[in-house]
Amino acid sequence: MIELSIRCAELIRALSLALDLAEYTSYINHGQRVTYIATRLGRAAGLSVQATEALYFAGLLHDIGLLGAGGVRAMEDEHFVQAHAAIGSQLVSALPLSGVSDLVKYHHEHLDGSGPFALVGEGIPIGARILSLADTIDNALVTHRQTRAMVGQVCEVIERGCGQLFDSDMCDLWRELAKQESFWLDLSERNLSLALSRLQPNSLHLVNSQELKAIAGVFSEIIDCKSRFTQYHSQGLAERIRVVALTDARLAPNAELLYVAALLHDVGKLAVPNAILEKPSQLTPEEYAVVRAHVYYTKLVLRQVKGLETLAEWAGNHHERIDGRGYADRLPASKLGLEDRLMAVCDVYQALVEERPYRAGMSSRHAVEVIESMVKSGGLCAEATRLLAALV
Repeated sequence: MIELSIRCAELIRALSLALDLAEYTSYINHGQRVTYIATRLGRAAGLSVQATEALYFAGLLHDIGLLGAGGVRAMEDEHFVQAHAAIGSQLVSALPLSGVSDLVKYHHEHLDGSGPFALVGEGIPIGARILSLADTIDNALVTHRQTRAMVGQVCEVIERGCGQLFDSDMCDLWRELAKQESFWLDLSERNLSLALSRLQPNSLHLVNSQELKAIAGVFSEIIDCKSRFTQYHSQGLAERIRVVALTDARLAPNAELLYVAALLHDVGKLAVPNAILEKPSQLTPEEYAVVRAHVYYTKLVLRQVKGLETLAEWAGNHHERIDGRGYADRLPASKLGLEDRLMAVCDVYQALVEERPYRAGMSSRHAVEVIESMVKSGGLCAEATRLLAALV
């Protein structure tokens, strides 16, 4: 049995990268830049260690509501800002993160009460006031294309809102921060990751198995909600592979970790536009390449977490084939363990029994027949297929 030792801060930061890859976010690394800016402001304001940690996580997750259940519909809602903030707050409340939910909910509030929830002044949590300022700074920063000339333009944007939209004391801290050349250099794309690592909470909080499942469950919901055709795909796969794994003595000790790997196996699909996922006709070669890349991004995200390396392989290898013709690494059979092979078989089965834009869902029997034909052609594992077939 594999024993995990995973820092919560590392896991949340890695999964936040998947949010920044999604099509509904405005631009790449927005969440990480907001986190950097907000955490710097929070430290300058003298917030407690606990409050600064909450601000760090809130920065990473503040736009999670764009992708949660109803997030796409929220984009079209006249009350869009309120809707995505409320959805995000609800999602974050299911995570083992203290004090973060309200910061996400109120990160668009304005000092004068003109925000979506009409909170005024000190009625807005200080962390949410900082987050609102940091979010606006990054929006202005990207608008002005991160050139050196942007500094004055970004500062002008904030000055126009000082005292009305933004806390005057926070604006004072911002003015001092903006004078530091190192601040702007840290925000550059090539320096951001290291700069953010320096600010990562020092908390040694390690996620336990229940917390890991809770975090993976929230992100699986976000993943599956991208398309109405995959509403239960990750959860369905997770439940199926756990049941199958428990029937085999070799797999049973890691059944719960396989469950988590299945919940996160499609996290890279956040980078795939819905127009491609829901296209009713045949994909072009270019579109198919975008879809295939999702397993690359799944591994990219999960490999960032120390202690999650094996789980990252199980999750990211679900389109590898034992004949070496899978993707994205074209791994040979010798590099694919029984866990990898079972994940691939169960993923194919789960996809076949679900409706897709170009076909209806298959019966269990028909799905198994299709998988057995893939075994005969050399793509899927016969042993893993037998384990699945015995239970469906």
